[in-house]
Amino acid sequence: MKKNFFLDHPVFSIVVSIIIVIVGGIGLALLPVDQYPQIVPPVVKIAASYPGADATTVTQAVATPIEQELNGTPGMIYMSSTSSNSGGFVARVTFDIDTDPELAAVDIQNRIKKAESRLPAEVVQNGISVEKETATRLMTITVQSSDSKFDEIYLSNYATLNVVDILRRIPGVGSVSSVGSRYYAMQLWVDPAKLADLGVTVKDLQNALKDQNRESAAGVLGQAPNEGIDRTLPIVARGRLSSVKEFEDIVIRAQPDGSLLRMKDVARVSLEASSYSTESGINQGEAAVLNITMLPGANAMDVAQRVKEAMVEISANFPEGITYDIPFDMTTYISESIHHVYRTFFEALLLVILVVFLSLQNWRATLIPIIAVPISLIGTFGVMLIFGFSLNMLTLLGLILAIGIVVDDAIVVVENVDRIMNKERIPAPEATRKAMANLGSALIAMSLVLCAVFVPVSFLPGITGQLYRQFTITIAVSVIISTIVALTLSPVMCAKLLRPEGLKKKAKFFRYIDLWLSKGNKYYGGRIRKALDKPRRMYVLFGLALVFIWMMNRLLPTSFMSPEDQGYFTVELELPEGATIERTREVTDRAMAFLMADPDVEHVLNVTGSSPRVGTNQAHTTLTVIMKPWEEREEHDINKVRRRIIDEFSTYAESDVHVFSPPIIPGLGSSGGFEMVLEARGETTYAELQAATDSLMTLASRMPEFADLSASLQSDIPQLYFDVDRDKAQMQGIPLSDIFSTMKAFTGSIYVNDFNMFNRIYRVYIQAEAPYRENRNNLNLFFVRGAGDAMIPVTSLGVTKYTTGPGTIQRFNMFNSATISGEAASGYSTGQAMDALQELVDKYMPDGVGVEWSGLSYQQKHESGNTGLVLGLAFVFVFLVLAALYESWTVPIAVILSLPIAGVGAYLGIWICGLENNIYFQIGLVMLVGLVAKNAILIVEFAKEGVESGEDAVTAALHAARLRFRPIVMTSLAFMLGLLPLLFATGPGSAARRDIGTGVFFGMLVAITVGIVFVPFFFVMVDRAKHKFSKKKQS
Repeated sequence: MKKNFFLDHPVFSIVVSIIIVIVGGIGLALLPVDQYPQIVPPVVKIAASYPGADATTVTQAVATPIEQELNGTPGMIYMSSTSSNSGGFVARVTFDIDTDPELAAVDIQNRIKKAESRLPAEVVQNGISVEKETATRLMTITVQSSDSKFDEIYLSNYATLNVVDILRRIPGVGSVSSVGSRYYAMQLWVDPAKLADLGVTVKDLQNALKDQNRESAAGVLGQAPNEGIDRTLPIVARGRLSSVKEFEDIVIRAQPDGSLLRMKDVARVSLEASSYSTESGINQGEAAVLNITMLPGANAMDVAQRVKEAMVEISANFPEGITYDIPFDMTTYISESIHHVYRTFFEALLLVILVVFLSLQNWRATLIPIIAVPISLIGTFGVMLIFGFSLNMLTLLGLILAIGIVVDDAIVVVENVDRIMNKERIPAPEATRKAMANLGSALIAMSLVLCAVFVPVSFLPGITGQLYRQFTITIAVSVIISTIVALTLSPVMCAKLLRPEGLKKKAKFFRYIDLWLSKGNKYYGGRIRKALDKPRRMYVLFGLALVFIWMMNRLLPTSFMSPEDQGYFTVELELPEGATIERTREVTDRAMAFLMADPDVEHVLNVTGSSPRVGTNQAHTTLTVIMKPWEEREEHDINKVRRRIIDEFSTYAESDVHVFSPPIIPGLGSSGGFEMVLEARGETTYAELQAATDSLMTLASRMPEFADLSASLQSDIPQLYFDVDRDKAQMQGIPLSDIFSTMKAFTGSIYVNDFNMFNRIYRVYIQAEAPYRENRNNLNLFFVRGAGDAMIPVTSLGVTKYTTGPGTIQRFNMFNSATISGEAASGYSTGQAMDALQELVDKYMPDGVGVEWSGLSYQQKHESGNTGLVLGLAFVFVFLVLAALYESWTVPIAVILSLPIAGVGAYLGIWICGLENNIYFQIGLVMLVGLVAKNAILIVEFAKEGVESGEDAVTAALHAARLRFRPIVMTSLAFMLGLLPLLFATGPGSAARRDIGTGVFFGMLVAITVGIVFVPFFFVMVDRAKHKFSKKKQS
């Protein structure tokens, strides 16, 4: 290829850019849109049930054998589980981010299979589910009715039969779950007194059901081998029952008088809900609530649109009086956030174009960057698609910051051509040819240096690496495409568009700009001379800068990410343990009425009998408060809305209130803020863990760093302990299993088998009528069959006494545990709150109580401290690339030493603005290294050429600094003006934009006011040191 191949082949150059735009356009159309990239560690959820068992029994019989098998699964980070008094067991295994979720789920499934032999038969019969937990909650749909004939049971089952299946088939939908589901079941409500009179036991009922409600193959007539038969005839018999009447007619036994004892003689049979432990609704009305999650990598906007279209189609067949609503739609927040980022993008682009015009002072010259910059940015979308990225907050922020970088390449080309054309008075094509002869290698060198900063950082492990990767590769790709455009299209446009300046005088405004730049240049030259005259002062300033950065890095509040206003939050009302769902419902109704009257609240979803901290529990209720759109709110600060809700609910004497922000990154933790786990290790008992948790909560409540503190460990609940006389039971010939199954069936329901209806399978349960399971005396009516068919009351086989015990038992990594969750108080960061809590634990907790962190707190603890590594990598690679480019080990030192000065500005900026040292700020620091290195290279390169042509180092440095002052200031100003929309960001997603923009803006401000003095200073000092060293070597 010739030296000026692209100038000689303009059509080829244009075609290259057109291809870049087409590929980028395809990428933009196909790229998925999401809030964040796929950075959530895979989680596999295991669920089982042991109806009628208390929390301690579930822990011992179900949790322990399952967890023993799960422990040590390859790639596992930690494991947590909850066992409840409702007999429920849920475990979640969190894996390292690099683990394949499909393989993890298969591995867990295999391990559960191994544990089944040690589990109670009823647990295995009920089924153990293993599923990948999809983190991204996309939307919530409610199916409701104003007609009283459509109660919650009907709505829940109607939604399950007619809505859920269709939604599950939509591409991109991960799961559709019915919250507080009232799934149909055949309930056999038994009268224990009748059973006792007739000499029938629960076991008799179970045997009758299993015998007469079953699917059986009856065979086929005419099966081969056979002769003389020309057809086969399947024999069909009635299998499973499907109606209330059929169940009522089940024969329990034949009486001595020839009559039949049927199920309806001892029980009331009805088709109703399988469980009444939870209730769901919306805006004070009953509703079926469906939560929809999204598959990883799916396009949130497309999936949500498909769901909405499907719901329009489904609702056309709804019975009159049934309607649906979409109270929560995460794409509203995502689209608002992305919209604000897009707006910021165009604002930045316009501001950059304005500075370019003021710099070049020629509309023809300005047109070239205006065309070149969008091509570079659009082309990036195509490469993002190839890398499997999405359009998210990080990639779009990367593109906003890339505007200020990619415009440099176009400006460098235009400025050089314009300077040669006007200085030597030659036509534009000739000037372009001459400029590009030396410029190509410089442009490539600049790209290499920027890539040297960004690319190595993307190889960091864990979530930090994933976040950096999205950001840095986006910028690196845009820089590479920008260089390609600068080498191909920009020279062609320069040759075609630029014209030599005439003798006409410049506009007055432009003359003022030139005068201001000229004065600045003179002042800059004077500052460099003073710096070179007093090197000790500069060394002291440099040392102070390093000390300042070190101190700020230690003292600045830290967090993983700043919390965002996502348009909703969760309120939990906690009644005394053991409270019934009726009591909880009364408090819920009162709270709902208050929330619906709030001018900033649009919807309130309630799940009574459930808690985000402890799972299913009738003494708790969860309210999801969904705010009105941002522009419709009277109060824009969501924290103030939360505060007035807390103030109101704190007056409720019968309940405590807890308020939770949504997780900053969906799927990382159950709420925003921090999550610390206390573990009862070694010989530590559950009671000692309770005491330690209460002590820590008391101490923490007195400290100013915390807000909305809550503990998952609940106080003990009243229990009735039944002490079986095992000797007496054996003497009477009664198996212990009969005693417990009888009590369990009457008081807690027992799952027997299944029946078919609506082309689905439902369960059959036996349970005593409500009046027979209300108090301790009801146990006198429960009978079992002993030797000689004698009916023996259960109470004669043991004694009962009142006691207390845990309502829910949580475990973390196989230890009994308590999760302390909360948020940092106003004026404190999450990092400060976590440090304060850790200090309390270290100081006051007994030795047997261990500490772990979960959710986002785990990531913050394990990913923190990466700032030094990230910057160290950036510095090392910049140094190595420069050393390779200049064939010198000393010249790059001047560039490297000048970089920390910008860091002073960055840290100072976020300190003044009251921001935190988080992942976005650290990304900004990496960005800053690349930009400041690029400016320093411009000076060092010219100074090096001056020294090589015979000038002394001081003269060469001064000349280079003054020559490059204008382009450095103008390109830096272009970049800084592009940052202004980030600096003053408001609305959804504004915290991320402010975090990243503030540090970079103030860093660049210090870099172009103070930092550029250090570049020539260090160049001279390094050159002097080099000469001194070489003289010593010669002597």
